[in-house]
Amino acid sequence: MSLRFIAVVFLWTLAHFLQAEGDNSVTFSHAISLYGTPQYGADMKHFDFVNPDAPKGGTLNVAQIGSFDTFNAYGPNGKVPFGLTYTNETLMMRGWDEPLSKYGAVAEKVESPEDNSWVAFHINPKAHFHDGKAITADDVVFSFTTITEKGSLFWRQFYQDVDTVEATSPQRVLFTFKHNQNRELPLLLGQLPVLASHWWQNRDFSETTLDIPIGSGPYKIHRFQPGRFVEYKRDPNYWAKDIPTNIGRYNFDIVRYDFFRDNHITVEAINSGQLNWQLESDPRFWEKGYSQRALDKGKLVKSTWVNHNPQTDSLVFNTRKPLFSDVRVREAIATLFDIDWVLSNLLNNTSERATSLFAGSELAAAGLPNSEELALLTPLKDHLPQRVFTHQWPPFTGMKKREKLKHALNLFQQAGFLLVNGKIMQADGQPVIVEMLLGDPSLERLMQGQVQRLAEAGIEMRLRTVESARYLKHIRELDFDIILHSFRHTPSPGQEQMSFWGSEGSDQPGTLNFAGVNNPAIDNLVHRIPSAKTWPELVTLVHALDRSLLWDFKVVPLFYNSSWRVIHSSNIKHPERLPKFSLERATWWAEPH
Repeated sequence: MSLRFIAVVFLWTLAHFLQAEGDNSVTFSHAISLYGTPQYGADMKHFDFVNPDAPKGGTLNVAQIGSFDTFNAYGPNGKVPFGLTYTNETLMMRGWDEPLSKYGAVAEKVESPEDNSWVAFHINPKAHFHDGKAITADDVVFSFTTITEKGSLFWRQFYQDVDTVEATSPQRVLFTFKHNQNRELPLLLGQLPVLASHWWQNRDFSETTLDIPIGSGPYKIHRFQPGRFVEYKRDPNYWAKDIPTNIGRYNFDIVRYDFFRDNHITVEAINSGQLNWQLESDPRFWEKGYSQRALDKGKLVKSTWVNHNPQTDSLVFNTRKPLFSDVRVREAIATLFDIDWVLSNLLNNTSERATSLFAGSELAAAGLPNSEELALLTPLKDHLPQRVFTHQWPPFTGMKKREKLKHALNLFQQAGFLLVNGKIMQADGQPVIVEMLLGDPSLERLMQGQVQRLAEAGIEMRLRTVESARYLKHIRELDFDIILHSFRHTPSPGQEQMSFWGSEGSDQPGTLNFAGVNNPAIDNLVHRIPSAKTWPELVTLVHALDRSLLWDFKVVPLFYNSSWRVIHSSNIKHPERLPKFSLERATWWAEPH
């Protein structure tokens, strides 16, 4: 074979490669960030929010309310136990002291072109599953295909801008994009869990299973009993235990979740020593529920940190139901809710009033739209409530109880309802009866007073609390009237906003668009968010989205916790500095008694 022939073949191959992957500069990196450069360089020793000398050993005992019925964390059915993600590794891992940066895990480096038309992940040659089988690019292709074709609706929407995926070598997987406008997509693909194709390929991915999957993470499922507990054991042969991003993490030998019916029992379990770590959201328990003697003696410790994540606990109307298809009905019910009373009398002012779906961050809209927001909103005005442009949220500020009642009754009257003998009646003569579905018994206390508030306006609201797995089934099947839902947004909102508010798939079972938002203006905004090139541009887009959703009253923000409150045993320790956007329990450890 002549050198000339070899040269011709080489040049043809190179030309074909450039044509396929874009003729522009390519970057190889240990990490990727949405805005700017990652905080940690390729020479990083460990994250700043860990104790690199944290001892290994001990047990972390944590509570979970409800139960579980599957170990398939990515399928469309069933409820998984907390902690399951520790058994399976992803392509990259999050840096929790940055809004959105990802560092190598299964993928030791990322290859990407300047024009954002594709991304390639290079598999760490040391990566292997718990059974010792090496992780390959074929496993990544299988994982992506299986999750997007057979997994929950969220994954299909999350990765909808991916055109093709292929293993170009045993350790390189290439994702090509449908367009290059989604700047977040390489980071989203970094979140892809890598499944063991040899374990999953002959199983029905849509079914629930309590067979223990073969994973690749720092922990394995050690023991479990449905409805009682699940126990994870640290894998001494975890392939990534010594990479810089894992130094000081995954310190407990055992992480055990015990399942309880309600929070009253978990408090007693902490006091008795059955549990040794609890994230507490109920101010009653935080202030008076835990053993004062144990606190005084230092056996129990209370710790508090600021929560910088945008978040809300919100009232969500299922607008697929005819009663809630009218915005006047939704506004009337929202008007009657007295959340300020809940905050002061039931939550002891330990939570904050939420006036945004992104409360607790600069992403929350306030005042009237500025010029940049108006540039986005004005072309969409035919599909938006007029008050987006003329009024500040919330609309009930300063209204007294009697004024709110009058306003709500006027709205019902405008919508064609009648007030007969103190009851709001529909056109067919039937009374208005609504049901609030709850998955946590502790919420009944918060909402019981609102039952009375609605009754004063002639509306019967019933509270129905069901076990957590059953609650999740109702939500997936869109079988509810009203729910309370905690929207936990990332510090840098992106593609997930399409799942929360986008019209595509909004009527499909399993959608995360619980309210049934179906509005071309909202679609326009959520599709722009992943394309934002700068942080100020993203903030403007989220502000515009926030206003547009608020004035439609399909989702009404109620309150949020501005701080994390943790009570734990004195031998359970945490690093001197926790990351800004997470409690990162993986960095805690147990000191010997």
